[in-house]
Amino acid sequence: MFRNRRRIVQILKSIIGCLLFFVIIKLTVHDVGEENKTAPKFEELKKLMIEAEIDNFKRLLTVRDTCRKYNLGKHREPDKPSAFKHPPAPQYTVFYIARSHNLSYCPIYKAGSTTWIYNLCLLMNVPVEELNSGKEQISTIARRVIPEIEYPEADKALMLTKKLLVVRHPFERLLSAYRDKLENSVAGREHGTLHFYRKYGGKIVRKYRDKNFKRPRDDQVIRQQDLPQPAGIEPTFREFVQYLISTDLGSYGDDHWMPYYLFCTPCIVHYDIVAKVETLWRDQIYAIHKLGLQEVIKPRWRHNGGYSNASRIYFSQLSRDMVEKLYDKFKLDFELFDYSPDDYYQYSSVWNSSIN
Repeated sequence: MFRNRRRIVQILKSIIGCLLFFVIIKLTVHDVGEENKTAPKFEELKKLMIEAEIDNFKRLLTVRDTCRKYNLGKHREPDKPSAFKHPPAPQYTVFYIARSHNLSYCPIYKAGSTTWIYNLCLLMNVPVEELNSGKEQISTIARRVIPEIEYPEADKALMLTKKLLVVRHPFERLLSAYRDKLENSVAGREHGTLHFYRKYGGKIVRKYRDKNFKRPRDDQVIRQQDLPQPAGIEPTFREFVQYLISTDLGSYGDDHWMPYYLFCTPCIVHYDIVAKVETLWRDQIYAIHKLGLQEVIKPRWRHNGGYSNASRIYFSQLSRDMVEKLYDKFKLDFELFDYSPDDYYQYSSVWNSSIN
C-alpha cells in the first residue's frame, strides 16, 4: 500500500512539474519539412507533456519491475538465480555523453537513432550544412564532436547527466536492420551493405541455406524501383531469423540487432526518459522540453517508417515455431518495454497454411 502511495505521489509531482514548466516555457517553431506536422499550441503542448510524462513514468516502472522479476543488474540478489545472462556493467563506449548539455544517449540503431544523433550534433554546434552534405555519416560526425569516454570517467558522467533511451518494437527493428543492411549488398554500399554481406550475410547463407532453396516470390519481398537489384547472393529474411535464433548475439551479433538489454543495459543504467519510435514525434517534443533544450534543437523526423505492410510480407515467410523462437530470443526486450508478438504470430500463419 505504501509503495503504491509513493508511486501516485511521484506521478502527481511530475504532472505538477509539467504544469509549472509551462508558466515559463517558450514554444519552439517546428521545421515541418520532414513530417508536415505543425508545432503544438500552448494548450496542446501542455496536454502532450502531461500525457508523455505519465507514459514515461509507467515505462520506467515497467523496466524496473521487469529487472526485479528476472533478478538482473542493479536489482540482482546474489543468492537468487537470474533467467538471463546479463553484463555486469554498461557498455560505456556506446553512449554519446554530452556533458555540456547534461545529456547521455544510448543509440539503439534502427530505432530513431539518426534523429537523435542529428540532434546531438546540433547541440554540439555542428552546422546544418555539414550534417546535410552527405559527405560523412552523421554518426561519424557525432563521434568526432562527442568522443567515447571509458570507465571510471564515463560512469561518473552517466550518473551526473540525464539519460535518454529510444526503443522500437523488437521485431520491427530486426526487420528494418535486415532490409537496410543485409537484403541488398549492391544498394546502399555507401552505408556499409557490402561490409555487412562480407561480415555476416555470406556466412549466414553458407550456414543456413537449404539445398532446395528457392528465391522468395516477388510478393514476398519489397523492391524499390529506383534501387539496383540485389546480387542474388544475399540471405533471405528467413535465413537471417535462423541466424538470430541460433547465435549468441552478445558475442557474435552486430549493434543493429543486439538485444536492448545487452546493448544499453537498462537494468544497470537508470534512464530518465524512455521514448518509443511508435510515439517518437510526441516523445521528441517531450524529451526536448523536459531536458530544457527547446532553444537549441527542434523536433524533427529523420526516421524512415518504410512500408506499412512490410512486417506482414516478411513474417509470412516464417513458421509459427520460428516466430516463437525469435520471441524467446528477444523476450526480455519485449517485457522491458511492453511490446507484444501477437500480430506477428498471425502473420506467420500465412506460411503455415501455405505448406498444409
